[in-house]
This record gives sequence, C-alpha cells and structure tokens, in this order.
Amino acid sequence: MRKGMYGKLTMLAVAGVMALSGCGNSGGDTGTAAESKGETTALAGTETEKALEEASQGEKEPSIGRTDIISANTSDIRSMDPQVGVDSPSATLNRHIYNGLVKIDENREVVGDLAESFEMVDDKTYKFKLREGVKFHNGEELKASDVKFSLERAKTMPKAMSNASAINHVSVEGDYDLTIHLSRPYPSLLYVLNDTSMKILSEKAVTEAGETYGEEPIGTGPFMFKEWVPNDHWTLVRFDDYFDGPATATSITNRIIPEGSARTIALETGEIDVILTVDPVDAANVEANDELVLESWPSASVEFMAFNTTKKGLDDVRVRQAITYAMNRQEFVDTIVEGRGEVASSFIAKTLPGWNEEVQPYPQDLEKAKELLAEAGYGDGLDLKMYVSGDVRNRTAQVVQAQLAQIGVNVDINVYEWGAFQDAINAGEHELLILGWTNTTCDPEYSVTPLFHSKNCGMNGNRAYLRDEKVDEMIDAASMETDREKRLQTYRDLQVRLNELCPWVPLYYKSNMVGRRADLKGFQFNKNTALHYLGDCYFEE
Repeated sequence: MRKGMYGKLTMLAVAGVMALSGCGNSGGDTGTAAESKGETTALAGTETEKALEEASQGEKEPSIGRTDIISANTSDIRSMDPQVGVDSPSATLNRHIYNGLVKIDENREVVGDLAESFEMVDDKTYKFKLREGVKFHNGEELKASDVKFSLERAKTMPKAMSNASAINHVSVEGDYDLTIHLSRPYPSLLYVLNDTSMKILSEKAVTEAGETYGEEPIGTGPFMFKEWVPNDHWTLVRFDDYFDGPATATSITNRIIPEGSARTIALETGEIDVILTVDPVDAANVEANDELVLESWPSASVEFMAFNTTKKGLDDVRVRQAITYAMNRQEFVDTIVEGRGEVASSFIAKTLPGWNEEVQPYPQDLEKAKELLAEAGYGDGLDLKMYVSGDVRNRTAQVVQAQLAQIGVNVDINVYEWGAFQDAINAGEHELLILGWTNTTCDPEYSVTPLFHSKNCGMNGNRAYLRDEKVDEMIDAASMETDREKRLQTYRDLQVRLNELCPWVPLYYKSNMVGRRADLKGFQFNKNTALHYLGDCYFEE
C-alpha cells in the first residue's frame, strides 16, 4: 500500500535492514513481532541493532517544497465521465480521479486496484472481492453495487460498449463481493478492465447529476476535481482520504497549449513543470537544456491515415490501395517525428503481443498507383477532404497532400479544434483523417475490435466505417479463443486481411516523449499506456 513519499522511503529502509538481519531464517525463532515493529531493546549490542541504528541515521526524508504541479498537454479534455472521455487528454485526467477493479503493473501483469482479490472461476465467470473502507470523493463508501452499476452502464455507452460487450450481467453478493458473468469466453477481460472506460463510478453521484455528470465527477482516485476552464486548463486537488494513502502532490493543474514550441518555451521558463506530449521537433531542444529532462519510450500506439470507406471513390479498394502505393512512409518518420520512431508496418503496435512482423508496408510505387486509379475509373484524378486536429497532424496532412498530388489526388486539409474534430469524424463527415490509437490494455484485442468491427462504426471507434464479414468473423473468433497461441495467430492473420483491404495507411510507430524540469521529483513515466501519473511529483526546498 502506497503511503506517500515519506512512507515509501521508510519502508525501503526497513526492508533493507530485514534483509541484512536474515529475516525468515529457518534455523530459529528470529522473525518475531518485535523485530517487525522495530522494537530492538532486547537486541542491544547485536549486529542487527547496529544496522537498524545506521539505517535510521542514514535515512533522510526529502525536504519537500512546492507540491502544486503544473503540466501541459496538446488538447482539451472531452469529458470527465470516463465512459465518455476515452481520448488521451481525457484519459490522462480521469486516470487521477478514478480507479478500476484491477490495473496493469509495470511488468504488464494484472493486479488488484479496487479489488482486493479476484479469480477466474471458469471462462465466463470472474469473482472479485473489494477492498473495504474505500471512499468516493463525496464521502460515500464504495460498494459492490457501484461496480455493478458502472459495468452495466458501460454496456449502454457508445465509447465503452465495445469493451463491455461480453459482460452479460454483474451479480452482487453483499457489499464487497461480486461476480462478472460473461455471455461468451473473453480472455481479454482482466486487461480490458484497466481501460479508462471501465473505471468505477459512484451510482449515487451519476444518478443525481444525470446528463451533467461529466462536468463534476466523483471518483475514488487520489485527486478530486476542482475546476475546468474549457480550452484553457483543468485543476485537481489531493483527496486526503484516498485508500492507498494521500498523494505527494497537493494539486495538479494542466494547461492546454496546442502549439508544441509554446509548450517547450513554457517549460524552459519554468511556467510549467512537465509537458505530457513533447512534439518531435522540440525534443532536441529539451535534450540540450541542462535544466530539463526528456523521457522517452516506444509507444503502444499507431499513427495512421484512415479512409472513410463509405465515401465515393474510397469505397473501391483499388483506390485505397492506389493511395497507399503513392505514399512514402519513411518521409513521415524523417520529417514529422525527426527520426524518433519507425515506419508502421501493420495495424497493431510493434510493442504488443500479436503484432505480425511478416506484414510489410506497401512500397511507394507511383506507376502502380496510377494504374489502380485508372482501373477504378479515376484516371483523371480525385478530390478528397482531409480532417485533422493539432499542429503535428496538420504537418502530417501536408506531407500526405504533397505525396498524393503526384498521382492526381488533390487533398483539401481541414483543421479543427479537438472537440469539433471528434464530433465531425464521429458523424462520418470526413473522407480522410489523421489520427493515432493508443492501446491502454496491453492486449491486441483492443487494437482491432473498436477500430475495425462493423458494430463499432463511427463514435465507437471504427472511423474507417469498414464493414467486412471476414474481418468481423476473425475478430469475434480471436476475442473468444482461450488458447493463447491460437488467439495471437488469428490476430496475425487478421493483419494480413486488413493489409489487403486498406482501411488505413499505418504511418509510423512513435515514441512517447515527456519533457520535465530536471528538479521535478517523483514523476512516473507509464511505459505501457502513456497515461502518466503526476501524484508523486514534488520539488525539494
């Protein structure tokens, strides 16, 4: 159990002394309660007492100074309702407000969060025992009925229903025990429960707030909502009754700064403490500054251009293949991410199980592209509208525009604020779009079901509006397969099928990059999901 920064350091010191003293030795009754509590009177003159005294004298608690942390991100949030705000900016905020039944640790293992323990009874039944005494921010105690409400509500919410689709119902056995009953085997369940959309809500708070719930959220997490000024900033404050002990940071304010260089300048001048998304063109400047630190790790995401396969011209696979042949993906790696990434060869991130290394990106072949366009009846060219949001993706769109002009495809770039962009693509207004998808579950199912299954067209995630029976069959088969190797092979085969259909052009795999002040302590870089935790951050006096 995390008890804040002081508690962490104390426990580390005690653990080190226990190791020195041979705790657990089978040669005698040395592991007494007195030793575990540090009661050493009876050990005077022993090496153990000496070690304890040295550890006590050597342990220096950090001199904590400022704890109001200021971060910056590219875009504003969509909602503080986790079953609505599943985009990256919203998920970062909601990661601090809410907890799930389980979470994924740094080793990609599923461990308890609100659940004290859990077990798989059979392939369609999972039992959970909740921690007792967990408080919501409104003072109410977490009960099994809240979990039932949250997961069954997820089945009705467009942004969450894909993750919750296998849940038949949740039964409650008292205040702290519950069972999730599935309608079919779903081996991804425990991993999917880590996703933002599956966080646990207060039934009372949601019911009382109704449609306005996402404006004043109530969670069990280490931080409580304070204010949100759209397109400017949001602020959270520490929840001192957090079940795992109070956070070190007392508040977190996140400023919305869309322009990458402006974020970097604000970091350099000390206006902000940490940039949650460093633009690749600014990374070298952060690295070169001794007062700053750049943290980077390969992302579980894919940056892509999607076709709306329902639009005229793009409903023909030959046109989609022609456009794909016209593109030089290495140029995006070289110019957009400044070499800090690699060409995306497939639709699943390289860091995830099930990635198919045998799927190769289409090589640039302008003559082949022109031949395919002519076969499809577009030998004289084609006019398409591209929807994007943000500076980096606008630059990406300009590279696409230049490349496609070589085969007579004219691209009209339309740049939107993040919220308006989401509304437009959810409604299917686009013909082309640039977007990225980050897998927050460490399971390949989450990289295909929301994005390519016909039941998820539109705001559920399938912005290519792809409808293909074979793809649906393969996704459904993989999602129920309990044999791990068979399951992963189906995902590999699925990538081959998608490569033929071209609903996307996967552009590049990037690195997640965070820039922070060098004297900021306690920052946790989340290598799995890039939803970084700021609650342990502080500055020394």
